[in-house]
Amino acid sequence: MKKHLITLIVAASAVLHAQAADLATQLQGYWQPDMEKTAALAKKEGRDENPDENPMALALMGKMVFEFQNDKMTIHPPAGGKFDGGPPPLEYKVIAEDKAAKALTLSIDGEETKIRFNKEQMAMSDEKEGGWMILNRMSKEDFAKRKPALAEILKEGGEDAPAAEKLEDISAQPIPDKPAAGKVRGKEFKIEMAKLEDGSLFLRQGEVEEFEITFRGENVGNYAGKTFTVKPDQENPGLGIELTFSKEPGSFSFSTTNRGFAMRLEFGTAKNGKIPGKIHLRLPDEAGSFVVGSFEAEIK
Repeated sequence: MKKHLITLIVAASAVLHAQAADLATQLQGYWQPDMEKTAALAKKEGRDENPDENPMALALMGKMVFEFQNDKMTIHPPAGGKFDGGPPPLEYKVIAEDKAAKALTLSIDGEETKIRFNKEQMAMSDEKEGGWMILNRMSKEDFAKRKPALAEILKEGGEDAPAAEKLEDISAQPIPDKPAAGKVRGKEFKIEMAKLEDGSLFLRQGEVEEFEITFRGENVGNYAGKTFTVKPDQENPGLGIELTFSKEPGSFSFSTTNRGFAMRLEFGTAKNGKIPGKIHLRLPDEAGSFVVGSFEAEIK
């Protein structure tokens, strides 16, 4: 009888250990943010989720993937974008668990984060920021598919993509004094938001379409009263261009280049946190994306 009782205790202990392990094991794998459900939860709880984030930043968040493997968390940026490759993995460990609530408390790089599970979804939060982000489980196969082939990146106009045709040198041409407008991959484009932040000039329409001009090296910070020119055959212009565009509703893609484009960019005198400017930019993509005219950018 005693031997039978010991066997039952050992078996029960094994079951409890397996249940605890299953909760931590459930975290392992790939998870993608569901920004629609995250926003719906925030609204239900009477919160303004990420009030300081612009729509573009939220769209980017929705394309990221969180990977939990072997006590390390890796954040994979949107596939094919200029951030592809991402930051180094962060170490995490389970510091508390609530099996009844299907919840874990993690320490991720020293910061406390809470996890709640609900079937193939989880909610992730932290004590510092508050609020919850909803994530959907992603299979290993679907994660592998999200990495575009090199040929596809080049087709979309990556840094090594050849110019569709040789562009005209516009570096010395005067820029018309009219509201900046143009086209993004064949779609009409008018600037609805302009800002100068962290060494980049952002010219955006709506939530997705955007020209981003990144200043490098000695160019960073030298804006007021300056003129920047780039010729199509210039090898090292000291500037980089990223074009963000939508293929269909709810999706977006990147095109980046640091050569083969033509540009003239003029800045006026900054005043009251804003700086006027004029731009004529033409990109070497097949659709002939461009923007030309005047703008006023907010300085962040």
